[in-house]
Amino acid sequence: MERRFSELLKGYVRIRITGSSYDRFLNLCAYHKIKLWELLPVDEAYEAYVSRKDFKKLKAIVKKSHASVRITERHGFPFFIHRYRKRGFYLVGIAAAFALMLWLSAHIWNISVDGNLSQTDDVIFEYLTQAGIRHGMWKSGVDCKALASDIRNYFTGFAWVAVEMKGTRLLIHVKEGIMGADDEEEKAAQQEPSSLVASREGTVVSIYVRAGLPVVQAGAQVKKGDLLVSGSLPIYNDSGEVVSWQHVSSDADIEIQRSLKYYDEVPFVAQQKHYTGQEKISWMVQAGDMAFALPESFDSFQQYDLTSELTQCRLAENFYLPLYLRKYTAKEYESVEVIRTKDEITEILKADFHDFYKNLQEKGVQLFENDVKIEWNEKSAIASGTLLVGEQAVRRAAVEDYEEGLPDDEHG
Repeated sequence: MERRFSELLKGYVRIRITGSSYDRFLNLCAYHKIKLWELLPVDEAYEAYVSRKDFKKLKAIVKKSHASVRITERHGFPFFIHRYRKRGFYLVGIAAAFALMLWLSAHIWNISVDGNLSQTDDVIFEYLTQAGIRHGMWKSGVDCKALASDIRNYFTGFAWVAVEMKGTRLLIHVKEGIMGADDEEEKAAQQEPSSLVASREGTVVSIYVRAGLPVVQAGAQVKKGDLLVSGSLPIYNDSGEVVSWQHVSSDADIEIQRSLKYYDEVPFVAQQKHYTGQEKISWMVQAGDMAFALPESFDSFQQYDLTSELTQCRLAENFYLPLYLRKYTAKEYESVEVIRTKDEITEILKADFHDFYKNLQEKGVQLFENDVKIEWNEKSAIASGTLLVGEQAVRRAAVEDYEEGLPDDEHG
């Protein structure tokens, strides 16, 4: 494929060789390292392809071999330019399109994350934005190896992170859980010096340190970003004086407890949707920050649900463009008033709380206390209260960033 592209770029011709000294002509071409390909007998002659550059060298060989050579076909960019040399705007348009493709290929237009379970895509994209990684940035501005290390250090639940660039895509691959023992590269990454800091505000319920220097105890109140376990270990001499510091990769189980407010209200009278079966579709084209809506109106629907589906345009599997096509679908409905019973409302409140608690569990959050109660009034029922939850709310940080957070008597 690369050779074919190179030949098209430089230009090549198909020649027809006639005469009685084919062998001499071919031997002279081989001697002068002139490459012929797809050499085939045609009638009483031979035809072959030769590069535009080598064709200019055939004049002396033709004279020595007494052969006759003429061009039957011309291929490649130089001949294309010559053919359309009088159509300036046409050539300018092609050059502009080529330059645009080069510019597009030098940017990131699609960022994809896979393998994440405990952290949603939105959370990871928020971190990437804070780290300066965004759509439309130059590919040269991304250090894939450094970015993978930063993501792994920030999200402690990620045992393995790989970042690669394909076309105009930035692909982030994540594996969660315990790292495989045979993964030497990731084991080495986990052994890099680091400290543990709080990722949420709360109370430390328990702390078990396997590596590092604990700077808080159970019962301590901490804020987001506070140092919990330092990767700096003091080295003492025989007199009990600190003579140096050893940096290690901190390792600990730390549970932080916090209060979480809960509120849910369900009215007795509700509007229920009855769909009529009527639908309308509209389209919008988005290029960067500019959007162009195609003519279609939903004004004939008094009430409708609107859903949208966004598709990013691409030229190939990994060549995405900053061009999006959004499809809007409107489904018409009529509102029907229904009156719920207390039993129905109670079941709705229970189902809402179950979904809320299930979402907490998926994030690794444990529920310790629940004082949520249901209060009734004339119009609705309200479930509200405070939940006491606990989680491993810690993340890794560079040792150097938190050396000043150590107590003076421990850091010398």
